[in-house]
Amino acid sequence: MDASHPGDGTIVLRHWAPSDAEWYARCARDVEIQRFTTDASNLTAADVADAISALSTDPRHEGFLISDARTGARLGNIALDHADRTGEISYWVAAEVRGRGVARRAITLLTRWAFAHLDLHVMRLWTHADNAPSRAAVERAGFIRDPSGDQLREVKGKMWPTVAYELRRARAESLDSTV
Repeated sequence: MDASHPGDGTIVLRHWAPSDAEWYARCARDVEIQRFTTDASNLTAADVADAISALSTDPRHEGFLISDARTGARLGNIALDHADRTGEISYWVAAEVRGRGVARRAITLLTRWAFAHLDLHVMRLWTHADNAPSRAAVERAGFIRDPSGDQLREVKGKMWPTVAYELRRARAESLDSTV
């Protein structure tokens, strides 16, 4: 696995480029992305380009485009915020590739990369309680429900019921040894 571009032969996580901004803004308008992510409905390519630029200046944030390892096609977004030895993942997958295991693969790759290259001991993730496909992907990636992290969150002016998950380094290492 390339340290700067983690991959598993099916997908690759690569750093965002300014040329990806229009694609991201277009995908973010998808009804499911709007229903289950914090992305604004009026997100523009300029907004995304600004966010891509900001990634390079803040060492507590990592962002990757999920791409097809063979074709380079754009498949989704995955990001990591980290501080105090804890990482928090957020992600979405483009509508046309949902149901193909892309989310699980991306979560697994980012988690392995983060544990290998950052001084993290736990990875966390939360999702809307009604987002069954996301919850299934997170669980298939080895994350465990953490009911203590469940909460109502204000997102886009509405209160969302969210469920929390976590994966500790020791568990991730034991999962890797069984692969």
